[in-house]
Amino acid sequence: MRITNRLLAALFALALAVGGVILVVEVVAHWTGADPVVFDWPAVYAWARRTTWSATPVRLISVMLLLVGLALLWAQLKPRRFGRLALAVGHPATDVAVTRRGVAHSLAAAVSRVEGVHNAHVVVKRKKIKVSARTYGGRTADVALRREAVTRMAQQRLDALPLRRRPTLAVRLSARAR
Repeated sequence: MRITNRLLAALFALALAVGGVILVVEVVAHWTGADPVVFDWPAVYAWARRTTWSATPVRLISVMLLLVGLALLWAQLKPRRFGRLALAVGHPATDVAVTRRGVAHSLAAAVSRVEGVHNAHVVVKRKKIKVSARTYGGRTADVALRREAVTRMAQQRLDALPLRRRPTLAVRLSARAR
């Protein structure tokens, strides 16, 4: 959402700057007695004076502005996607956190150290961490042992982090034939 806010702010600032330049150019042209340069504002002014509030174009413009305003309001009120997991520390005035990406990379590195496991992928959400990895096939018992090893390794790495709220861990190991 942060990139969307920055993009909207940049577009809005650009529109204001362009509008300001056009306003200055038109005012200077009007003072010098020249015709409108960029925008034919006398025609728009004349149209606005003869158009009533109940006219269809006025209503359509009003509805369009209302929809744009509601979309902007929704974008600001929509809860942000969380980006950090809070860590438990000794002092209440201290705020320490680790990023979701950092936790994901740490768990993926730990899981990749298990023998026979590759392509570890970790998704960190607020309440759940999903670890998925691949292993080359073998007997069903070997795959089950690897899954236990992957779960144990991921849980150890997760336990090493002093998280304030401990998310649940879900591990999926898929076997692939050689």
